[in-house]
Amino acid sequence: MKRLKKIGCTIKLGTMVHAITELITFGNAYEVAYWIAKKLGYDDCGCVKREEWLNNLTCRCDESGRL
Repeated sequence: MKRLKKIGCTIKLGTMVHAITELITFGNAYEVAYWIAKKLGYDDCGCVKREEWLNNLTCRCDESGRL
């Protein structure tokens, strides 16, 4: 089980989703997300909070990377 947790800390879900959106938008993921949020009437797209939340699903590490 501890090995599985270490794999989760190596491959973080939020970081992986961010990388995929960066590939799809040719490196402009935040700009596209903010543009869409503004068009829908929001002040913020919530990208950073969402990425942190997804990372915490796969890894419950502290800032230094320790479990």
